[in-house]
Amino acid sequence: MLSNFTKCVAATLGKHFLTLSCQQNVASSKEPRTLVFSGFVVDILGEWFYVTAGHIIQDIRHAVAAGASFDAWRLGDQTAGNSFNGAAVPYDFDDEKWLAFDNRQTGVDYAIVHLHGLCRWQLEAGGVMAIGKEAWSDHTTPSDHWALVGVPSESVAYDGERIITARVVLVPLVPAGTPAAAGERSDNQFYARPSEPSDQYFKNPDGFSGAPVFSLVYSEERWLYNVIGIQSSWYSESGVLSACPFATFASEIEVAVAEAFAAHAEQASTSGAA
Repeated sequence: MLSNFTKCVAATLGKHFLTLSCQQNVASSKEPRTLVFSGFVVDILGEWFYVTAGHIIQDIRHAVAAGASFDAWRLGDQTAGNSFNGAAVPYDFDDEKWLAFDNRQTGVDYAIVHLHGLCRWQLEAGGVMAIGKEAWSDHTTPSDHWALVGVPSESVAYDGERIITARVVLVPLVPAGTPAAAGERSDNQFYARPSEPSDQYFKNPDGFSGAPVFSLVYSEERWLYNVIGIQSSWYSESGVLSACPFATFASEIEVAVAEAFAAHAEQASTSGAA
């Protein structure tokens, strides 16, 4: 059943999944470190946004403050059916354009950035599809399955020239109880574990941060899905992952985008009247 489940949904969910990769350079090492992060694309009022975990962006900021530099940024859209011989989309990473929330005490862990212009066009050409509001849901709504789509860091490889490869996996999940160590983070997160032994999918969960968590319902001989969360962390002792609810965060971003549209329209109207 799980094999059929994976085959049925992987191709569809893959159209929304994007990796964000780069090379990290530090003075203490002659060789750059290859990094690949998990994330996904959503549509908010007609605009595209890339969503991942806030601690990823904050960790990059801390590394830069400590003297590291990053380059060769790419958005990997291979799971969407990219037909360009596996080439990723160049990405101009600008820290100031990212909105990131990373409170490790309360468990709030979100990051989002606008995708527009040539970047969006290239992703669309590669088969990427943004998740619309009709597919935003929450972990309390009944469903048949949950699934995580992400990249384990153990699978990341770099050819030393220009090609970064990584293994994207779909991990079937089941809801889990709140880990004892969660504390007040449980107010802002929900929990799940792999439905089968995790070593069938990964050895080390590092790298899944920012990955989308989907709920799936089988209806009228097809799988329907919604994005319900953003993977944040793992509790290794209990084998449980934490995820931040997506719909509440997206709704707040939707309000901000609507306000930005209104402000832009007012400014354009004022300029036209002048």
